[in-house]
Amino acid sequence: MRHRKAPPRPRGPVPPQIPHSERSARAESSLEPFSCAQRHPSMPCSPAAVVLLLLLPGAARAQLRIRQSPAQLWVRPGRTAELNCSTDSGWNVDRHRAVSWYREQPGSRLQFIYPSPDSSRSEGKYSQMRRAKGLFSFYINSAQREDSGFYYCASTSEPFEFGDGTRLVVTDATEPTLSILLPLDAELREPPRAAIPLLCHLYDAPKGWDTVRWHHGNVSPVTATSMDGRGVLSAWSLTWLTAEQWDGTVGCTAVQSSTGRTITVTIRQPSSTAQCLQWLPVVLLPSVLTIAVQLMLQLCRKTHTGGPGAPQPPQQCRHPRPSHRAAGWSQETEYAMVALRAPSPRVQ
Repeated sequence: MRHRKAPPRPRGPVPPQIPHSERSARAESSLEPFSCAQRHPSMPCSPAAVVLLLLLPGAARAQLRIRQSPAQLWVRPGRTAELNCSTDSGWNVDRHRAVSWYREQPGSRLQFIYPSPDSSRSEGKYSQMRRAKGLFSFYINSAQREDSGFYYCASTSEPFEFGDGTRLVVTDATEPTLSILLPLDAELREPPRAAIPLLCHLYDAPKGWDTVRWHHGNVSPVTATSMDGRGVLSAWSLTWLTAEQWDGTVGCTAVQSSTGRTITVTIRQPSSTAQCLQWLPVVLLPSVLTIAVQLMLQLCRKTHTGGPGAPQPPQQCRHPRPSHRAAGWSQETEYAMVALRAPSPRVQ
């Protein structure tokens, strides 16, 4: 058998031999731009971790959050309303980031009212100040009732985000006006056959009137609010009245939680005597007028006799002229027919 000759050994120092396992590890590490430990020492080196680390810069940009405070704000007319807006991405907030402001009034679309290319500027009624890194304050000077509505701040660069909004209520009312709304077919003369809904309406509600107590024992919070086109805030509280709770009276009491002040409105069942007295003028007035007109016609038709065979015209009924002019009386015919024109009551 012939033996192959061994290859000649290279001249110079012999390089150290590297184990096969170490060579594989080095080859795999050379394929990565840098190791997991270099990215985040506490994160394990796994494919999922590598993908997550690669997505973190984009996630930081996508997680921009805009917060507004307060959620609701009441101010008196002529005062300055201050609304706050903060931007927070969870990582690094650009100190030069700006926000713009929008207003939404009842029955109208979102309206762009304040551009904010600079950190602090004033534009007539509106002004803004950047208080800190990512924190802005928006001012509405000399607020009036028509300034009531929802205000939103929004980012001016990607990602474009809106805040949750602030509801501004401009009012000088110290307490709401209460009323009770019943179904059209509901009557208080007898117990209801089925439970009927009752609404306590708080019109032009100031701050803090958030609880309603019903006279039949129920206590309910203010569960719904709305604002009309004039900027007046209304609130409602709903309850149900059963036959067992019925006593002929319905009433609700609004409570201001901060001060304990209360106001009450009550609806009572009308009595039979009151109902009769209510219809009495309607029934008696036409009867009295009819009798009076008939008596006057009989007096005016009396005739007097003249010479024999001479026909005589009917005598005009001459009424004494009053010392002053009475509104509603007028002579319209030669027989002095009197027309009663009662002036209609003026609605206040």
